[in-house]
Amino acid sequence: MTCETTSSILPNESLDSTRTTPFARAFSFVGDSGVGKTTLLVSVVAALRAAGAKVAVVKHSQHFDDTDPPGKDSARLRAAGASRVVLASPERTLVFWDHAGASPSFADHLALAGAADLVLVESYASAGLPAIEVLRAALPRREARLRADPRWIGLASDFDPQAVPASVRRFSLEAAAEIARFLLQRAQGSTDPNDAARPPLGSPSP
Repeated sequence: MTCETTSSILPNESLDSTRTTPFARAFSFVGDSGVGKTTLLVSVVAALRAAGAKVAVVKHSQHFDDTDPPGKDSARLRAAGASRVVLASPERTLVFWDHAGASPSFADHLALAGAADLVLVESYASAGLPAIEVLRAALPRREARLRADPRWIGLASDFDPQAVPASVRRFSLEAAAEIARFLLQRAQGSTDPNDAARPPLGSPSP
């Protein structure tokens, strides 16, 4: 089952999501279980929204509980054989998409993101996206698992791991605003090394 929730979001003028493919606007956050990927993503999403960006998130899971309570109209329709049920209200839209035994491709899931300026992806290693790896000193892993992967673009950590290429941007785990700026610039095609010297999102103008 896939459940999509959309709500009214203020338009953003800094990015034109109609001019790029969803893959060009998607970035992955990878790391071991318990490292804090979701915690970091929550802060990055908030920073992006504060910057006026429309953000979608795709989170991969091996299994999750069905959130459609038995007996509800939507559950009854699904039980009757509807492979997709769309619940629409003025505030949001929910899509229940049952695909037991035939998991959709990542591209199918990415299409659900719609016309977002940025799509942040968690725990979808097979997606092949530019990735930010998350490391935490309290966990056993001391080396980045993406160290030989050309898709590695960023590292968020609370210690200084070895063998990190100069091309990989480093961030602290508290640098959500800097990560948000970095991703916005990547989505716009900027890889300017001077980006790191610019003030964080939300900083007052000099």
